Amino acid sequence: MDLQLLIERMDVSTYQSLRDSLERGKWPDGQLLSAEQKALVMEALIRWGHQHLPEDQRIGYLPQPDCSSAPAGLIPMKDENGQL
Repeated sequence: MDLQLLIERMDVSTYQSLRDSLERGKWPDGQLLSAEQKALVMEALIRWGHQHLPEDQRIGYLPQPDCSSAPAGLIPMKDENGQL
């Protein structure tokens, strides 16, 4: 079965179980996730989240700061020539 089909059939409880396993680095039965398993689980979680979750609940989401209220120098700005 291909990864996309598995993602399409995944439900919320499976997503949460995979996320918990990735956070702990081991499966619910205590076995450690291999590096390959971690990569595949992360890919599945990101893809599923992209299809089913609002942007602010997805893995890796970083809110965009309000530039007008950010301290000077915190957010690099490009000049009219496109240079930082």
